[in-house]
Amino acid sequence: MAEVIVSVASCVEEGGERTVPAGSRIVLRFGWAQKNRGQVQAFLNAQTSTISLNGAAPIDVSDSYSPIEELPDGGFLDGGFVSRVRHDTGVTLSAGESLQVDVTVAVSHTVIDFFDETTHKPVFFQPGDPFTLSCRITASA
Repeated sequence: MAEVIVSVASCVEEGGERTVPAGSRIVLRFGWAQKNRGQVQAFLNAQTSTISLNGAAPIDVSDSYSPIEELPDGGFLDGGFVSRVRHDTGVTLSAGESLQVDVTVAVSHTVIDFFDETTHKPVFFQPGDPFTLSCRITASA
């Protein structure tokens, strides 16, 4: 059984569905990136992150973020910093089977989400306004 890493954010950006080879063991990856280490650390201090598989009770992965890493220039954010969660679901999909993944992230206090490209002002991630990334992963026949 081959391990397949599915980037949940990429799946969402590509329409919320991903196809993997039959026999794949699904490993999820998602994270938080910012221009500086302090902003990533502020997010880590404020976040609660959960994963739900096929609508089951959420699994708390808040303590699963990696140490903060520097990103290379020319890539995402053209540098910056990131912390990621890598979660082995333990699920192996046979041909035609699917796994519904819902990652929900909430914060306990306001953190910077991103900077508006036009105004260059920060846009904030607020308590009480969690976001969910949903991805349906299906094994090919």
